[in-house]
Amino acid sequence: MQGASRCIRRATSFFSTAGIRRTGQTTTASASLSAQSAGAVPVRQLQTASAATAHEVVHEDEKALRDVFDLPTKTTLGSRWYHQGQPTGLLMESRFVSPKSFKDAGKQAVVEAQQLVEKVLSAQTIEAKQQVVKCLDQLSDALCRVMDVAELVRQVHPDSSWQMAADEVYAEMFNYMNGLNTHVGLYRKLVEVMDDPECSRHLGAVEHEAAISFRRDFERSGIHLTSQAHSRFVDLSAGIHEQSRDFLRLQSQPLPKNRTVDVPLEHLRSLPSQVAMEILQTSRSHKRKDGATIVRLTPDDYAAHYVLRDCEDEATRESVYRIWQQGSSDAVGALESLLEQRLELAHTVGFESFGHMSLVDKMAKSPDHVDEFLRGLAAQASPQWSTVIDAFKAIKGSDVYPWDRDYLVSRQQMDNGALPSLMPYFSLGRVVLGLSRVFKSLYGVELRAVTPQPGEIWHPEVRKLEVIDEDNQLLGVVYCDVFSRNSKSHVGAAHFTARCARRIDDDIRVQGSDAGHSSQTVVERDGRRFQLPVVVLICDFPVPVEGSPPLLNWSNVETIFHEMGHAIHSMLGQNGYHNVAGTRCPVDFVELPSILMEHFARSPRALSLFASHHKTGKPLPQELIRQHAQQRRQHSALDLHAQLFMSALDQRYHSSKLHVSQNTSADGWSTQILADVHRDQMFTNAVPGASTFFGYVHGTKWQSRFTHLIGYGASYYAYLFDRVLAGRIWSRVFAGDYAHTPASDIDALNPLSREAGERFKNEVLRWGGGRDPWKSLASVLDNGQTKGSEIEAIAEGNRSAMRTVGSWQLSDI
Repeated sequence: MQGASRCIRRATSFFSTAGIRRTGQTTTASASLSAQSAGAVPVRQLQTASAATAHEVVHEDEKALRDVFDLPTKTTLGSRWYHQGQPTGLLMESRFVSPKSFKDAGKQAVVEAQQLVEKVLSAQTIEAKQQVVKCLDQLSDALCRVMDVAELVRQVHPDSSWQMAADEVYAEMFNYMNGLNTHVGLYRKLVEVMDDPECSRHLGAVEHEAAISFRRDFERSGIHLTSQAHSRFVDLSAGIHEQSRDFLRLQSQPLPKNRTVDVPLEHLRSLPSQVAMEILQTSRSHKRKDGATIVRLTPDDYAAHYVLRDCEDEATRESVYRIWQQGSSDAVGALESLLEQRLELAHTVGFESFGHMSLVDKMAKSPDHVDEFLRGLAAQASPQWSTVIDAFKAIKGSDVYPWDRDYLVSRQQMDNGALPSLMPYFSLGRVVLGLSRVFKSLYGVELRAVTPQPGEIWHPEVRKLEVIDEDNQLLGVVYCDVFSRNSKSHVGAAHFTARCARRIDDDIRVQGSDAGHSSQTVVERDGRRFQLPVVVLICDFPVPVEGSPPLLNWSNVETIFHEMGHAIHSMLGQNGYHNVAGTRCPVDFVELPSILMEHFARSPRALSLFASHHKTGKPLPQELIRQHAQQRRQHSALDLHAQLFMSALDQRYHSSKLHVSQNTSADGWSTQILADVHRDQMFTNAVPGASTFFGYVHGTKWQSRFTHLIGYGASYYAYLFDRVLAGRIWSRVFAGDYAHTPASDIDALNPLSREAGERFKNEVLRWGGGRDPWKSLASVLDNGQTKGSEIEAIAEGNRSAMRTVGSWQLSDI
């Protein structure tokens, strides 16, 4: 069974230095103005976020939703409900009122789980065996309802006593769950139920998927091994855990003192003045014989970003790039040890490679299928790569290299001229209001701002939203913690599942089975009782300027639309079972709903629902959207290359060919593979200039920074894969528009169609992980817009299906 619900992070490109800030520069966000009522926020108690709203129509309840995010953050009444009154418990859980009660809840969950274990082991009759899957699901939920919150608290809670309690609870429960994952009795009982026709024929479709999920979790833990092999499996698992921690820890190590670059002061004059001044203040300098000032620069992420983007001198850019990308030899050592142990672990369990072991329950199913997909996508992108490289060579007048990329991108953007900012049209409140309007158009659900009770949230800036349907029934709760602050771990943008939806009226009765269930956390539908799903969205948006609403750039808008895509999946994916609810589905399917929402964040039709100037209320001009979209698309092929490269490198690192024994390089065998992937024909074939621009730079060890290898080992391709699926569904199901769609054609397209939304909800979202995702994909596309032969190929979910997906055009490059 799963240790905890996935914390789903957005994929990023590690080749670009954009957005780098020096550690410690993040400021603590000020508390935001809270809503004041116990239910929906009444508008009469709030100021108007904008004085001029003549150009926009906003209903009273919508204004409450907008204003709870947009009102000036310094004039706060947040402390009235954050600190005072009898605490109701973190996230509406009465068991989570203090660090001590949180630790007690962990112990109570283990007691409940142990009783359910005994129920499973003692099942002898047909009736008792038919409850085994339900028992295991209830058991997993009992543990995860505490463990998932512990993981959240560790990342975002500002109180160190809560963080320490969460660390303790998580460690103890993680060890207990690992014991369950290797419990031979539980595994044998589950296999007995699944292999007994008298029992298995009574399993519903979703329950059967839950059973398969549990069985795979057991077998992935080496439960079927001999005692000697299992002992080795346990040792390897512990080693992998330690090496993973070491690899991540080494990311924060400062560069060695001798890793510097001597740069003439003249070469720093093209950098922003504040940045140049900061570099001078933190660097040593000396005079050359010719009188020139030489700055001894340490190329950390911050300095490298600006030098590579703004420095006009190529030799300086090259020197900084080589030192910056030299990486940490210690991190390379930890990574290679981790990868070697993963390979041995896979061999111990009976797989050819860690990739084969990891992909067996994914849509891709095997590394060969992933390779088929990646190569198909690369073949599509080759013409765009050629176009970009030719344009760069024309600007520079010679061959281009990796250290030229950011500089030439910046030059091209400057040559095109600066565009007016979109940020005044994207106040956070307007964006959240836009999300609610999109969800209402598509699925008949909307967001409603409500006031948290004392002790329910961990910081005054957290906002609580209820998700309600057209019958005013509560579907779930979303907490939004979106501003940067020092007390928050740097998880970037993420979606945490704090509690999964699950049917509970048919629970197996044991001591503690009602723990945490109350009128706030349970709803009744059609005579059945369900546990309300609760999710938390984490972002790292800049703290707003005092007196102004939080203003987002377009990338921020895409981020919150993306994370809300995960949230709506959790809200609508209520199939009755915890282990396959909402986002608990294969990692190469889970990003589909969230990436689809990014299309809505770029759709002129969707933007017209909410994008308006925060001072005047005037709508965002269509022509300005088109200009910004054109500028972003100009270099999107480079971002695609980075994602393809990292996906291919990830696959090679988790294959059976690690070159460990043949390696003679002091840089390590992983560096040899890094160079091999750079030279792969996938990236160089039929692309003149690619061998230098995309080529390997001797002495660099970029893999020492590839942290996604820890959480997404052998599955980094998943983001690209779901990006292709989302693009296909956007065009074939939603008939979506694009920023570059001619204005005369936009009215004929209706991505906000309720019919399309219901189709996606019924064929994808509502199933969660309770259905083969290939069947969901085939069903949602089977609307007359896709050939029957293609639908049949997709439904098979084999190598041909992966090849088909790889041939689909990416609309956003």
